[in-house]
Amino acid sequence: MELKEYWSDHYHSRDFRLIRIGFVAVRFRWLVTLLIMGIAGWVAVDWWVLDAAHFKLLWKVRLITGAMLTPLLPLSYLCKLNRRWMVLSLFALLSILLFFNAVSLWSFRDVATIPAGYVAFPYFLLALLAVLPLPIRSGLRVVVFILAAVLGTDYWLDSHTLDNGQLIDRVWLLLCFSLAMLWVQSGQLRMLLDLYRESTRDPLTRLMNRRLFMQQLNAVRQENKAGQSFTLILFDLDKFKRINDEQGHLMGDEVLVSVSTTLVDIFGPDALIARYGGEEFVVLLPNTALEQGARQAETLRLAVESQPIENPLDETEVLVTLSGGVVSGDKNSDVTQLIQLADEALYKAKSQGRNCVVAHLPHILAEL
Repeated sequence: MELKEYWSDHYHSRDFRLIRIGFVAVRFRWLVTLLIMGIAGWVAVDWWVLDAAHFKLLWKVRLITGAMLTPLLPLSYLCKLNRRWMVLSLFALLSILLFFNAVSLWSFRDVATIPAGYVAFPYFLLALLAVLPLPIRSGLRVVVFILAAVLGTDYWLDSHTLDNGQLIDRVWLLLCFSLAMLWVQSGQLRMLLDLYRESTRDPLTRLMNRRLFMQQLNAVRQENKAGQSFTLILFDLDKFKRINDEQGHLMGDEVLVSVSTTLVDIFGPDALIARYGGEEFVVLLPNTALEQGARQAETLRLAVESQPIENPLDETEVLVTLSGGVVSGDKNSDVTQLIQLADEALYKAKSQGRNCVVAHLPHILAEL
């Protein structure tokens, strides 16, 4: 996992962002439930330790806070669908809880000693938020929001707070808890991303697997603007079974890894590349016309053909070739039919002697 992936979800794939938001939404729902129950249960503690006047005010404050938190439970189901809903819900939660903390502290303005639970509430909140796998940038926004609210409340209650050592203690403790929160959140984000990649990547080539590719293909088709086309290319290694039989499966694995590396080098970061099956690879080129996609496929064919692959056991070299089928699609294309047309073009390339690329044009199959 690269450092930039810890920093922002803009460096994550669209599919992982949706999965992470869904994961956050579930934890957010449980967090809200826990807070509602905790705020209600805290009434018993207040009844035991507070005088009648403070208790009479604070149980009403708790009742209002619980009522304000309750709508966030159904809202958490919308969070699974939209990142903005997730951000809105999170900061609504923070606003409600920090308002509760401010009113609670205000109620103790006339006493010498404030109950420890109310003083420690912001730190408790930071500890609870550690259960959300947020990127560091999002976590820092939460930290700044809480820090500003807590220090603002302290200044509102006693403007002299900023003139003594209490400010340093307060900020130091908040920063320590914030760093701990960010550390735990980053660890959870890494764990979630590692699990996602294990389930969506081919273990040998580290390309995306067929399931994820089909999801991405559907997403590209749906998001494609009217009039724009994309290119789908299906590749198959020629006589790959012979390599496994004559050179061994270790050499076969070396061939697959080498070809996958060449695929990434030729098509670049904007292409979606997957291991479709045993020795089959598939490439999706968004916003790419058929002619341009076919030229890139031919470039790949020539690159693979010109790069002998060394056997890791005896240092002999094996020449590898591949065949390709190229098709074009748009917003109205049927995904299943696209795959079938690419497979037909690939079969045509195989039947013409292999080591060539065939593009599927309307009503004809054209060899390059």
